Order: sequence, then structure tokens, then C-alpha cells
Amino acid sequence: MNKQIFFLLAFLLCLNLSFAQYGWTDAEVYLKNGKTLVGEAKIPMMSAALNLKKEQLKYRKDKKGKKSKYKPQEIDSIVFTIHYTERVNKKKVEKTRIETYIPVFLNKKKTKQGFVEVLVEGKLRLVGRTVMVQSGGMWVPGPGVNAAPVYQPGFMGSHNQVMFLREGEKPVVFNQANILKSFRKRAMEYFEDCPSLRSKLDNKEFKMKDLQEIVKYYNSNCL
Repeated sequence: MNKQIFFLLAFLLCLNLSFAQYGWTDAEVYLKNGKTLVGEAKIPMMSAALNLKKEQLKYRKDKKGKKSKYKPQEIDSIVFTIHYTERVNKKKVEKTRIETYIPVFLNKKKTKQGFVEVLVEGKLRLVGRTVMVQSGGMWVPGPGVNAAPVYQPGFMGSHNQVMFLREGEKPVVFNQANILKSFRKRAMEYFEDCPSLRSKLDNKEFKMKDLQEIVKYYNSNCL
């Protein structure tokens, strides 16, 4: 196989991966027109940089139901009910997890919208999103894509973009390293309105792994 054919096949594979879909999941979809849809829904996994089509929610009443698409601007929130198995004392235990997703603007111009999971609720929200990322010249899924990371039982770490979100603003990614500024300096600038939190960050009482605790502290002590 010559190089041109190889790279063409690789490119097509990347496009296919970039728009891989999560599986159908039990959901309640709350529309901005006041209607509630109860059935199954799924959200596409988009790429971190290149998206050739807009992000939309897919919905159906049941497995045999007609599929419908809804734009982020039509949706108020989505509540997924995830059924999963967890091993407890060497035995498999059936459990249920609820995850809430909301639409947000992903750029300052407010021309691009997508869905994020609400990890911490409050005046300041912590939200998460899983996207395809480029590695070694190839587009690869976010962590645990084969297990559908957005819907798997778990924690903040199941998303590769974890962000602070203030009302009326675009979310700001904070779980990724920055070669220009450390997490501590970036967080201290972001929370300039809260001296007590800035002090804790400066003294390294809070670190990047503590994003959930940071947001909870801010909502309880800084507003």
C-alpha cells in the first residue's frame, strides 16, 4: 500500500471516529418550549478541533421508535439514567446513576453550542465534556471511549475537558496543563473576586485534582 492510500484511509478513519456516537441511553429531555420527551437519547462525541457537522441530540421513544434530532438551542436539559454493574465484595451489583446535561456556548462569539455534564451545581458550575483528541497525528477517542465515557458510572476524570462555567459566559477548561501558566496562577486569576479561595490556592491547599472541591468552596464562601 503506498503512502497516499494509507493516509487517505487514515483520514477517513479519523472522520469516522470523530463522529462516533455514544449508545442509546434512557433519558428525559426537557425542551425550552415546555415539552418533556421520555425515551432514549444519545449525544455525538465531537472532535476537539475539527467538526464537520453541528452537535445535536438524537432521541427516540424506544428501540423501534422514529429517530428525531434536536439542536442545543431547543433543549433546556437532558437527564440520563445509566444502569451499570459494579463489583462489590467480589460480587456484581446492579446500580443506577443519574447524569444531567445542559447546552452551553463553546465560544465567545456564541455561535457554537454543545452539551456538557453538570458535575457541580451552583452559581458557579463545574461541567465536563468528552471530545476526540489528536495524538501522534491521528484522532483518537477520549479516555475509555469503548466504554462510553460520558455515560459510564464514575467521576470527573471520565471527561477530558472539565470546565468552570459562569452564567452568560463560555466554559473555561481547567483540567489541562498550560505551558504558559501553572494551574495555581490561572485559578488565582479566575477567582480574583474571592480572597480566601485565592489564599488556599496560593498555599496549595487546592490543586488541579480538587476542581470539585474548589467550586463547592467558591459557591459556599465567595458569593
